[in-house]
Amino acid sequence: MHATVGKRVLFILNWLTYVRIVPTPKKVRISCQRHINTPLYPKTYPKPRLHFADLLFLFLVLVLASMADQSQSSPNPKPLPPPPPPPRAAAAAAERDFLLHLEAYLARRDGVDKLLKIARYAAKIALSSPSGAGTLAPRLKAFESSVGLSRKAFRLGKFVQDVNAVRCPSAAAPSAADRLLAAAAYGGEGLYYFVEQFVWLAKAGLIPAELAPRLQRISAWAELVGYAGASQEEEEEMKRLREKLLLKHLSIVQDLADGLMALGDVREAKRFLASPLLMASAGLLSALISTHKNWIAC
Repeated sequence: MHATVGKRVLFILNWLTYVRIVPTPKKVRISCQRHINTPLYPKTYPKPRLHFADLLFLFLVLVLASMADQSQSSPNPKPLPPPPPPPRAAAAAAERDFLLHLEAYLARRDGVDKLLKIARYAAKIALSSPSGAGTLAPRLKAFESSVGLSRKAFRLGKFVQDVNAVRCPSAAAPSAADRLLAAAAYGGEGLYYFVEQFVWLAKAGLIPAELAPRLQRISAWAELVGYAGASQEEEEEMKRLREKLLLKHLSIVQDLADGLMALGDVREAKRFLASPLLMASAGLLSALISTHKNWIAC
């Protein structure tokens, strides 16, 4: 087990050395020759093949290292709730000027990324039109390619938020199935953003360009897993919201039934309120709704 993990670590170090991301000291080369009987120098060692398991292993190592660091620094973290905004600040935020709102939106990385996404797919739609954008087609094609590369640069380090979501699960996921769906959603999305960094490096020319197709294929699979987990998680959240909405509707019906009985007491059972069947039915309906609400709350 330990020998397999050690060889996997040496292989990843070998690949990073091949693409010239990390240097290779002499002692490391000698140590690797003892373990895998092959030199770790790019000029003599054949080009290593990049596998999905290698990137997944490296991503899991980062997740476990961050979790270990968190457990050592704060064994029982208790995040403080954010302070409530003052009333004047909340009123000012509601009446915020458009340009101030735009400034705050562009200050966020996701805000700029989504604007670039709109621009890129608008160019794609123009290129896919029957006219083909006419004489503007080469310019639109170059613009679309440049914007796509720029979006990858904006995602640098974005996988960290998914790592934090995996190691600090939300309290809104009580069951094991919900936690599993959350791990699939955040884990797949985090692995996608992690691999996209290497895709950006390949397209920028820092690492060999022939690695880009394989990396894009790996990131596409990771993105698919993340979207599948996220869609199932959203479906579970929709079920919980529908249950809450049903309870709210039942509470309204219960209040109406109780109000009808109170009205009968005030009117001293006059006219239609004098019907014992009506009052008994309203009381039974209120009791059944209360029983259902208490049963769910247990």
